[in-house]
Amino acid sequence: MPFRIALLLTLATLAVCVVTDLRERRIPNAVTLPALVVVLGLFGVAGGWPLVWNAFLGGAVCAVPLLFAAFPGFIGMGDVKLIAVSGAAAGWPGGLSVLVLVALAGGIQAILQWAWAVVRGRERPKYVPYACSIAAGTVAAFLVS
Repeated sequence: MPFRIALLLTLATLAVCVVTDLRERRIPNAVTLPALVVVLGLFGVAGGWPLVWNAFLGGAVCAVPLLFAAFPGFIGMGDVKLIAVSGAAAGWPGGLSVLVLVALAGGIQAILQWAWAVVRGRERPKYVPYACSIAAGTVAAFLVS
């Protein structure tokens, strides 16, 4: 039961963050940080420290590569925290699937946004709401596993 609650919480977090990223271009800490703490706590309730460690590894596998992209400003820190929630919910090695599928979704999203701008005769987009890709890749990872 705690795993289902963690999954539902992750999906709700993704939904809220997609909306705020599209509307405001931000992913609020007030959503991501409590979600991360609760997901880790639910894993602790389900199986103690070994599962908390597993969730932590899943979150780290997803967040660390994006953290390196956030330092030069390619993505925002909200994206890093959001994918940490997704990775924690997936655990280890599920976080690897999340990371790969989020990257794939991000590439597809960027190409589609660029193509749409070209068709409309506009400049390439300066902003890609990456929460959409994080949500799509996370859902895909859970559906595949």
